Amino acid sequence: MTTYAEGQTAVRMPLLNKMLFSADHIGLQAMNYFRQQWVLFFLAPPAIEGLSRVPDVSLPGLEIDARVFAGVMIFSGRFIDAFTDPLIGWWSDRTRSRWGRRIPFIMFSTPFYAVFGALVWMLPTEGSSWWNALYFVLMLELFFTAATMSSGALEALVPELTRTARDRMSVISLIFLFAVAGAGLGLVAGGFIKDAFGFQITGAFFAALALVFRYLSLRAVWNHAPREITPATVPFWRGLKDTLRNSQFIAFLPTFVMFTTGVGILQGWVPFFAVGLLGAEKEGAIASIISMVVIAGVVVSGILFWVLLNGFEFSKRRALLLFIFGGIIIFAIIFVGSILQKRFKFSKRQIYGGCLVGSGLLFPLIGLVGLAATGGLMAQGLIIMFIAGMPMAAVFLLPKGLTADIADYDALVRGERREAMFYATQNFFEKVTYALPPLLLSLVLQLGDSPENPLGIRLAPLLAGGLVLAGLALWPRYKLPDTINRETVTAAGLVPAR
Repeated sequence: MTTYAEGQTAVRMPLLNKMLFSADHIGLQAMNYFRQQWVLFFLAPPAIEGLSRVPDVSLPGLEIDARVFAGVMIFSGRFIDAFTDPLIGWWSDRTRSRWGRRIPFIMFSTPFYAVFGALVWMLPTEGSSWWNALYFVLMLELFFTAATMSSGALEALVPELTRTARDRMSVISLIFLFAVAGAGLGLVAGGFIKDAFGFQITGAFFAALALVFRYLSLRAVWNHAPREITPATVPFWRGLKDTLRNSQFIAFLPTFVMFTTGVGILQGWVPFFAVGLLGAEKEGAIASIISMVVIAGVVVSGILFWVLLNGFEFSKRRALLLFIFGGIIIFAIIFVGSILQKRFKFSKRQIYGGCLVGSGLLFPLIGLVGLAATGGLMAQGLIIMFIAGMPMAAVFLLPKGLTADIADYDALVRGERREAMFYATQNFFEKVTYALPPLLLSLVLQLGDSPENPLGIRLAPLLAGGLVLAGLALWPRYKLPDTINRETVTAAGLVPAR
């Protein structure tokens, strides 16, 4: 039986194939980040922007504001979708085909993923309407289901394609870089495109981009994805129970889902911050500038974390090329990072945990813009957002690698590979909690979302930071080393008895 549990290797992919595989995150993240930042604003903008596209809800003894109703709609779509993840992951792990376990899911669900991703923005009527609400929930649910089948299978290929710690970190680092590029497209370019062409064209553009990059990624791994791994045989409920009994998975999971929930609140908060606190007339352009600064902070520190984890050998030629093409700042970051990496040994666990603490402490500072000094609000906001973006890099960079390590550890313990089940269970809890940001944000903004009363706008970052810190409760129990084999796992005190 071929499980890659230990002692077996897979052929390493060429660098070009790794890059094309990782480049899927350009389209994926561009579409996701644009939707996450703008969907609540799209459905229920501030009063000064125009009418809501969904109605207020009047029930006996209860009046629900249109924005809160929009938050409930988005929450419902995410919450229902979350329950499909473990089922689809279990199905993928058990699939037997001449293309292997993952490729059929990617091949056949990707067109639906793109089509429904575009249709989410194409509501049937103008203005406030119940038809808009029903249509939006249906299209959102169909999109989430297709995305789970396509993206979940592609995600589960990461541990199957990377069999050494160094090889895995190279792919994870490439995914991070392309994900940042995709976030830049969705958050930065998305605001400008939205201002110029509207939500519908922008949504369709990002959906088409996601389709193209997904098939490029599939082509890159077509000849490298393992076909011979024996499908998992464990029944669904037992597989889910075994996944939730994995001590390292349970220690990691809350950190990830609570961080993404906090970041989700901040993503949806940016347009309201631009209008309600900065008084911007073109909220798309201002939101794009703010997002650009956050991404800059992520990129700067992301390069440093990559060097700390992978190392960088300086030769005269490499130093000269880096200085010419990277500039003084990038050169200095890599130079300092290589000195630190040689002197200290940083693990994924140390960097990830430290940056979670940093994010939890820095997020609340964003809401303090303008309290100490009323002038230069834009400059204050950009400086704080840049600093807050720096620790976020590690939390964007490392989770895929940590989950792959956990799947390897599980294979040592149980003797069969169940990558998709781990990613799917992670996605289940992520979606259940990540369904909350629009709803939580809509409730917090009830306390004030205008220049005259910005209390809700100021409190939202405090809520985001508190959620990140709460997610750290079990993190000290995570003990996995960067290289997973019987010897290293035993040395960490996690004896993989079978």
